[in-house]
Amino acid sequence: MPIRLVGRSGLRSSAIALGTMTFGEAKAWGTTADEAEAIMAAYVERGGTTIDTAPNYAGGTSEEIVGRFAHGRRDELVLSTKYTASALAHPLAGGNSRRSMVGSVEASLTRLGTDRIDLLWLHFWDCTTPLDEILRAADDLCRAGKILYFGLSDTPAWVASRAVTMAELTRIVPVAALQMEYSVAVRDVEHELLPLAAACDLGVFCWGPLAAGALARGESPQRRKVSSIPAQITQVATRLGELADREQISARALALSWLTHSTRASCFPIIGARTAGQLIATLDDLVSPPSADALAACDAIAPPAALFPERLIQSSYLRRLALGAPDRFVSPLFPRN
Repeated sequence: MPIRLVGRSGLRSSAIALGTMTFGEAKAWGTTADEAEAIMAAYVERGGTTIDTAPNYAGGTSEEIVGRFAHGRRDELVLSTKYTASALAHPLAGGNSRRSMVGSVEASLTRLGTDRIDLLWLHFWDCTTPLDEILRAADDLCRAGKILYFGLSDTPAWVASRAVTMAELTRIVPVAALQMEYSVAVRDVEHELLPLAAACDLGVFCWGPLAAGALARGESPQRRKVSSIPAQITQVATRLGELADREQISARALALSWLTHSTRASCFPIIGARTAGQLIATLDDLVSPPSADALAACDAIAPPAALFPERLIQSSYLRRLALGAPDRFVSPLFPRN
């Protein structure tokens, strides 16, 4: 598995990260600790380095399972976890505050059995905590050696852009990466979040790259009933499957390769599994990448419609007013910031 830099940071990660939401038996679709260890062993044997977890996955059990696996091989792994979510129904629990971050990190360090978290994510924007509080708390934890890199998950582009700028101006721990839902079927992040990542050179970790299994064309997805899958995703899955059949590859390989070969940003799909065999089959499918034509056809399945102001500023009328002769103008590789 290729190793890539995460954005403009020096952090190195395998091109595909392993998600651990299935680790633990708190949910019907969860897996046992032994099976979870087999999944991680198969992932590492195939060159994987980055394991993504969270305190609220199976009530902390996921972190504990990851921690036991990491013991003795800690320096060979990039451990990624989050803060924000809490299972406690109390107004002081959860959120993006300094109090929440520090408490969550200390608890995660204990469950993971380590002295540092390689990549800490703000799990999702809580719409209440000041950004300077978040960034200063992350910087303090970084200076203390408890976290090494910081990222933003499920956060609006306007918030993330402010955070990147504030960190640059105040010279505190930078935002290294963004985490978001992104797949062939779910592409609304292409409006703002991916251009932001490209312009600021941020890594992009993509959860849901197979839409909770809906794009994999295997057995009925375990975490989502077939009846609850949106029609739009079902339609994309059908067209993706038809394209995969023509190319004589699996639909999941095509969907994941489309992300890893993206020219919009540096994308790292986060894949999950319920069994080691399932993970092995997925990774083995990726040994031979699809053709450029197949990826282009995949890209054309469900492109997102342009939003304002993009549909206006990219119109031939305004392009002509701005550039005089748009057909002679060579656009910059990435949007200017």
